[in-house]
Amino acid sequence: MPKQALLIRGAQAIVTCDEQDTVHCDADVLVVGAEIQAIGKNLPSDGAQIIDAAGKVVYPGLINTHHHFFQSFVRNLVAIDYPSMHVLDWVESIYQIFRFLTSDAIYYASYVAMTDLLKHGCTCAFDHQYCFPRAAGGQIVDRQMDAAKSLGIRFHAGRGANTLPRTEGSSIPDEML
Repeated sequence: MPKQALLIRGAQAIVTCDEQDTVHCDADVLVVGAEIQAIGKNLPSDGAQIIDAAGKVVYPGLINTHHHFFQSFVRNLVAIDYPSMHVLDWVESIYQIFRFLTSDAIYYASYVAMTDLLKHGCTCAFDHQYCFPRAAGGQIVDRQMDAAKSLGIRFHAGRGANTLPRTEGSSIPDEML
């Protein structure tokens, strides 16, 4: 099966991030499969799908190396959004919400977080997943992988864990050990 060719035509600027930090002005990029074949002016299209990039800047995808995707659905909740709240008080409050997260909540929160990253130029992300409430089941990272696959973002999952029970000083609910 032949690889799909894509020609990004007439970009105002193409940032390459090569050793010389080359910026090509008013140029094209020819991509075949996952490989850049050529950068230059007036490249032949040869049946490639063409994207008009006039007035646009083309640059390599950004990489996000630290995220907590599941938190995207709890941002701006009044109950936990106090500017004067100490971090340990915030953790105590937020864990009371996290313990109720379901597998679907993890999937959709991850989907929203990844969509937001893609919207802003990120094409590869690493998520620090440490929220494993028992009620969500054992397939939480698999659900994140499903979300990433549906969006086409490169995704690397990290797994954290909390093993200290509340009776021994942890702030995490026992449902999340």
